[in-house]
Amino acid sequence: MTTQTLHDCRAWDSAWRRVFPLCGALALAFGMAGCNKLIAKDLLNQGAREYNKGRYEKAEKIFKEAIERDPDFLQARLFYATAIRSRVNNEDGEEQVKAARQAIEAYKELLKPENESRLKERDRDQTYAFIADLYKTLDDQKSYQEWLKKRADLPGQKPTTKAECLYSIGVIYWNEATKISRKYETQVPGKLPEVAKPDKWKKEDIDALQQAVQTGLKYIEEAIAADPRYANAYSYKSLLLKEQAKATADPQVVNQLERSAQEAVEKFQELNRQAAAELSGSS
Repeated sequence: MTTQTLHDCRAWDSAWRRVFPLCGALALAFGMAGCNKLIAKDLLNQGAREYNKGRYEKAEKIFKEAIERDPDFLQARLFYATAIRSRVNNEDGEEQVKAARQAIEAYKELLKPENESRLKERDRDQTYAFIADLYKTLDDQKSYQEWLKKRADLPGQKPTTKAECLYSIGVIYWNEATKISRKYETQVPGKLPEVAKPDKWKKEDIDALQQAVQTGLKYIEEAIAADPRYANAYSYKSLLLKEQAKATADPQVVNQLERSAQEAVEKFQELNRQAAAELSGSS
């Protein structure tokens, strides 16, 4: 695309709009489709410059205009969603919520069949990741978990990425378990909190904690199956087992849970040592 060609397209577009302001469809029939594509590419470059200067809202408007010019321009849709997402961390309160929801909808547009089929594998994966992260920002745990699972289940997903997603779901259930067990903690000056024996717990809390732990462990085991070298999964396997022990009355079962938790910690430490040695050897 030459500067002269772009200039001619813009001049034609301007004249067409003056003469036939309501005839956009007719304009396309007479050749404006090609010019709109050229103008959209120029707008993409303009928006990218604004984005790189940190002017996300201005970039967002320019990318949106590029999409209006060429609805099939996938890169403009990607950049538009990214510009909105970049505003999320710069906002707070209701404005942050609004920006996050706008970003989610922009990314979901990319996952419509006509668009997703044209996405590069990396862009598809990141789109699922960004949607999950945005739901996390909104503290929508159900949707956050749903999109983590969708990302994990993408065809051809990398083992480490799959493990990371499944592990992250396991962490959600660990958080649920700790919210229950903390109700039975007593703070002891200079020591770790002491947890009341299970006979002091409400039955519904014991049942809820056990359910959370079992579900969390299911996802952690799936993470380990996806990538046995994913160290963080073993760390949270240990933490989940420790939560289970807090709500278990049988001393023998408690001892077994504590042994299993220690084994998971040792595996976590072993994998971290291996990773450090590999990193040292490659440097």
